[in-house]
Amino acid sequence: MNEQLEAQVKKEDEKLDISVLFVEDEELLRAIYERILNKLVSKLYIAPNGKEGLDAYNTYHPDLIITDIMMPVMDGLEMVQNIRQVDDDVRLVILSAYGEAEYFMDAIKIGVNSFLLKPVETKKLTSLVHELANGILLERKVKEQERQRKQAEENLRKLNQELEKRVEERTIDLQHEIKERIQAENELKELNLTLEKRVKEELKKRERQQQLLIQKSKLESMGELAAGIAHEINQPLGGISMGLDNILFKLSMGKVSEEYIRTKIDALFQDIDRIRQIINHVRVFSRDQKNLVDERVDINSVIHDALSLISRQYQNHNIEISLNLCENACFAIGNKYRIEQVFLNLLSNAKYAVDQKLNILMTGYSKKIEILSYREDNFIVTDIIDNGIGIPEKHIGNIFDPFFTTKDVENGTGLGLSISYGIIKEMKGNITVDSKENEFTKLSVFLPAEKAND
Repeated sequence: MNEQLEAQVKKEDEKLDISVLFVEDEELLRAIYERILNKLVSKLYIAPNGKEGLDAYNTYHPDLIITDIMMPVMDGLEMVQNIRQVDDDVRLVILSAYGEAEYFMDAIKIGVNSFLLKPVETKKLTSLVHELANGILLERKVKEQERQRKQAEENLRKLNQELEKRVEERTIDLQHEIKERIQAENELKELNLTLEKRVKEELKKRERQQQLLIQKSKLESMGELAAGIAHEINQPLGGISMGLDNILFKLSMGKVSEEYIRTKIDALFQDIDRIRQIINHVRVFSRDQKNLVDERVDINSVIHDALSLISRQYQNHNIEISLNLCENACFAIGNKYRIEQVFLNLLSNAKYAVDQKLNILMTGYSKKIEILSYREDNFIVTDIIDNGIGIPEKHIGNIFDPFFTTKDVENGTGLGLSISYGIIKEMKGNITVDSKENEFTKLSVFLPAEKAND
């Protein structure tokens, strides 16, 4: 028992093996956070403004940057924007006062990973640093494993070359050749055993990396949907504000009845419940879904859940969304949150396609997206059809390849369709594409239908 306690104390005393740059113009806060962070991380660099912070980044290349927004010489947003242009991996955390919320969307676009509201509680700061450090250390480990894998492949290549050279040099002496062959066979057996072991290990690593990519893609989707979710929440908030104003006005006039108050309060609670539903849906959707289990999924319900996050945003872009869903419930087998992630990815691509077409045509064009669901043989099929720019025929065969994209860097990484394809394949389904350039694109998601005796 004492040994366990000593091990726990030792673990808590160990510093995180990461480097942190902290940028804050207020001397007192800088001293307080410096003391906290010095106990947490192995390397800490301090700067009093954005310009010196940028110089420190260029000198030390830290793993994590924590910065205030409003500072003299150069503000925090300008500093992190300069850094993000050259470094996609460094973690960025913004410290913000209550009145600086207007800068959040700019920070999200830049690629800030997290926000902390001043004054920051020590527990929240240390918790966030631990969380980000876990991701940094995991990526570092993955890169090292990839380096070792490449080194192993190079060693194997050299070994094969050496084996061929030995066999060729000894073909003159038959007896010696047989001996060498026996030796080579034994070496190959050992090598095959080693290779089988390494392949299994590599498959496990790749599976973990795939899960990380899926979660990263999901969080990126949430970032893209932030504006739409804000609109979805603002609508009931506006109703709440207006309802309260009406009640106050009636009270001031002395013309208010109990029935009027009760009716207004019921309406306010409905708006509050709508906001709660949106927040709960976003919280559950964005959570990392571990130990996934296939379940009975109502595809029509998943479609409506996805639309609840984006419909307001698409309306603001003047995009007409039409639904033609199967009248009878369409139940498939899979994971509803992963399926929703796929639908959101496909709808995001459709939105980009129709927006781009409007940019080209300028006038006389109506942006439309149609969603259909139906049963076909042993599959539940969901079609997402847009009348956007379409896909050139030469690119059709590449759209599911990792990192393939025709978008600019700001609008895509080339991972959305690849990850979506992998998710559906993992559920024993398929995604097909049909498109004609400058006319339409149709993406069809096939998922195994629920069997009659399931």
